[in-house]
Formats: sequence, C-alpha cells, structure tokens
Amino acid sequence: MKRPRGMFYGCFPPTERMESRSSLSRLWGLLKKPGVSLALRVTVSALLLAYLIRLSAFTEIARAFSRIEPLYLLGFFGLYFSSVFFTSVRWRLLLRAWDVEARLGALLRMTMTGLFLNNFLPGSLGGDAYRLYSGGRDTGKLEAVAATIFYERVLSYASLVTLGLAALSIRADLASDLPFWLLLGSVFLALTSLTAISTLPAFGAWAENFVGRFPFAERLRLKDWVHSFRFKVRHPGLLGGVFLLSFLIQFIDISAFRLIGAAIRLPVKFSDLLLFVPLLYLAILLPLSVNGIGIRESVFVLFAASWGITPADAVAFSLTVFALNLAGSLAGGVIYWFDRPAKPQNSG
Repeated sequence: MKRPRGMFYGCFPPTERMESRSSLSRLWGLLKKPGVSLALRVTVSALLLAYLIRLSAFTEIARAFSRIEPLYLLGFFGLYFSSVFFTSVRWRLLLRAWDVEARLGALLRMTMTGLFLNNFLPGSLGGDAYRLYSGGRDTGKLEAVAATIFYERVLSYASLVTLGLAALSIRADLASDLPFWLLLGSVFLALTSLTAISTLPAFGAWAENFVGRFPFAERLRLKDWVHSFRFKVRHPGLLGGVFLLSFLIQFIDISAFRLIGAAIRLPVKFSDLLLFVPLLYLAILLPLSVNGIGIRESVFVLFAASWGITPADAVAFSLTVFALNLAGSLAGGVIYWFDRPAKPQNSG
C-alpha cells in the first residue's frame, strides 16, 4: 500500500510537524518569561514545603524550634560573618592574580549585598550579577572581575566536593555510597579539568584566535573576554592562598551547620555534614525554586534516617538554617540601601 505524501514511518505530516514545533516554541518562550519562571519556582517551593510540613507534622517542627539555645545562635552568626570576611579576602586575592586592585571594605560590602540579593533569585545568580556590576563599575575591568567571580565559584565547589570525597573515603562503604561517589567524582573531575585546560597557553591562544574570526567579535570584545578567562598561574603564592581560604571557608560553613544541629539538640555529627553539605549545595544550585526553598528541605529529609532523627526534626533543621542565613544576609540589605546612588535634585 502506497503511503500518503508527507508520511514516513508513522511521522506526522509536514504541516502538523510545523504546528507542533511552533507550539513548543511558543511554550518555551512563555516559560522563559521572568514572571512565569518566577511563578513556577514559587509554586515548586510552596508545594514541596506543604508536602514536607504535612509529612513531618507542624507541631513536631514547632517543638524542635522551641529547643533552640540562644548561645549557639550567637556562635552561628560569628561563623557566618567570618565566612563572609574570608570570602571577601579570597576574592581580593583572585583579583590581584588578575592584576586588579580593590579595597577589602568595598569587596565586603559587595559580598554582603550579593548574599542579600540571593534571597530573591535562583541559585547565586543575583548576588554574582550584582558583584559583577559593582566590581566592574569600581575597577573599570569588567572582564577580569567576571573571570574572578567565575573561578571563585569553581574553586569553592572544588574544595567542597573534595571534602565530600574525603568523607566518603573515611566511611569506606562503597556499596551504599556508590551514587555519591559517582556524583561528587564527576563534579570534581569536571571542575579540575576545566581549571587545568584553562591554564594551557595553547588552548587560550586557540580560543582567542577562534573568536577573532567572527566579524562581531571585535564589537563585543570577545577576545578580551576569552583572554580574561584564561586561568592566571603566574602568581602561585596568591593562588595557594586562595586554595587554603576555600577549604577554610567550607570548614566554617560546615561548622555553622553543626552549631545549628547542636542548638536544636540533634545528634548530627560533623563527619556526616562533611558529606551532606556538598550534596546540599549542589542540589540548591539548580534553579528549580526560589532560593532553594523546598529543595533544601527535601535533601534534609532524605538524610534524616542516616542521622537517626525524624523527618520533622530534619525539616526544623533545614528551616533554621534558612532562617538564620536569611537573618545574616539582612545586613547586606542595609548596606545596599545606604550604598544606592542618590537621585539628582531638580534645580528650580
């Protein structure tokens, strides 16, 4: 039997395929709109939180909150602002490796403001975008500032994943930890490969020559961007300090988690958090919800059984982490308010 024109092994006719592609394009265009994307993330966060609160029983969560000891919370804020300080110092060292000088006080303000803005956008895009804008405005070297923010993220996650792999090695339970080994190992390999390739002079020269072939490259300063993103290895002392600071910052963050667990009297060990925190940060890096709300709580509940605590306690642990980080970041909101440029007065 002869097939109708336009049919091939059960495929739709050309007009139907074009309509299907057009519908998918319109749907994708709709989902990319900022308002729709934000609404979806808010919906995901609300549904996950509603499910977790129903699963864990709200009264049990409230009981866990009632056990918080204020002295531990003071310790948390001490660790929180120590982490912010060392993060700013690390950024300053990276800027020096890119031959950019910046005042530590200015970098502290940018970092704190970025943490505040992270509360309203997925992942850490809002904070990094603000630091890029402010750093580029203050130094006049936008490409170099962008490169330092990018490699700061790379080194931060590399050090965090390294701690997770160390925790897996200590546990020595390959059968149950195989998924964790595969996930963390893949991320570690990807980050180290990216850094290693970016240090090769031949690769950098090839990339600059490649983008230089396109007519629009000069208008967009693509060669300058590619040159800036070549990892700088001519300052080994500075980069060594950056690596050490990255591990110090991760230890401080994990210690803050441990303090919160102690504050609500949960038997969560520091060694458990060495594995948990890297996996948590990788999960909330995905732009699926607002500031990781719902995703964060789900990861806590997944680990509740291995810690020997109830899902209610796990949700209370998560919400306490979120609330305290939010409270600490409010200092960045105050800085942002006073750092705004004043509006020019209209002369009569």
